[in-house]
Amino acid sequence: MKTRISILLLILCSIVVLCQCSREDATSTKIRLGCFPNVTHVQGLVARNMFRHKTIDGKGWFEANVPGYTEEWYTFNAGPTAMEALFGKTTDLVYVGPSPALNAYSVAAGREIRLLAGAVNGGAALMIPGNSSIQKPSDFKGKSIATPQLGNTQDVSCRAWLINHGLTCPLEGGGDCRVAPTPNAMQLQLMTQGDIDGCWTVEPWVSRLEKKAGAKILVEEPDVVTTVLAARTGWLKHHPDAAQQVIHAHKALTKWIEQNPDAAKRHVVDELMYLTQSDEAERHELEEIVNSSWKRLKLTDKIDLESLKQFVTNGQKTGLLDYVPALEGILYTPTSNTSPQAH
Repeated sequence: MKTRISILLLILCSIVVLCQCSREDATSTKIRLGCFPNVTHVQGLVARNMFRHKTIDGKGWFEANVPGYTEEWYTFNAGPTAMEALFGKTTDLVYVGPSPALNAYSVAAGREIRLLAGAVNGGAALMIPGNSSIQKPSDFKGKSIATPQLGNTQDVSCRAWLINHGLTCPLEGGGDCRVAPTPNAMQLQLMTQGDIDGCWTVEPWVSRLEKKAGAKILVEEPDVVTTVLAARTGWLKHHPDAAQQVIHAHKALTKWIEQNPDAAKRHVVDELMYLTQSDEAERHELEEIVNSSWKRLKLTDKIDLESLKQFVTNGQKTGLLDYVPALEGILYTPTSNTSPQAH
């Protein structure tokens, strides 16, 4: 309980400080977007790559589809950090997992964030070493599982899964199983060295662990929401027409990716190489990993409200989420776009 309260107080203090230091520029024609270097953020990676190469008539995808606006891209490694950027008004729209978005919605009493669209379902899994003797949840007693960051979507899913199977994993430590927030990029080394017994992660790290560590999947939830498109209410309030155009652009991009998977994969590979500063010699291996990742992704532009409700239940069960305002309020609609709601 103390850990959850400390986390919420830290977030609340961050919101107050950031909001006091940042003012809304209602006249700005720059759309500041964010995504992660994960294949589950495929729309973000494709659009970011198109922007860097000015692929659409000398423009990026969103620039071409939102007349009068330009793009600016930011990259994050996990959801809680991305939410801090939204609160701090340093980004306007972010591809992010549902759990951090819901936590931000809860902490800000429903006022600071809206979801514009779905993006990707699936692509996450609980991985264990190929030679592991673990076969069922109870085998994790006395073991450790890595997750990308405390409170991110995979962290919440992992903790809820353990609790649902009768295991304890207190935020303060101890209990039956240790959940250790660990950046995705470090998980391969830790698993290879035998320092972790499993990790709950997302693509391309799932396929990377399969290929480079001989890891295998113990748990996969192919229909669970992995990525959504979230936005600041302040930006939505001042740019309602652009917001609608962004939604249409995202939907069109999702359809384009579905219809042009080979071209989309090339954009994803190129952008991942750029973001991770990979050597050209690593391109072929990354292409194989992206190809493997692709089969686990389910692209969508729909928001699954029932799945979001399950994430709320999971977050509350783990102690990482407290009261959540009426969940329907997190969905962006032009008529009730950003007015603070009374709850």
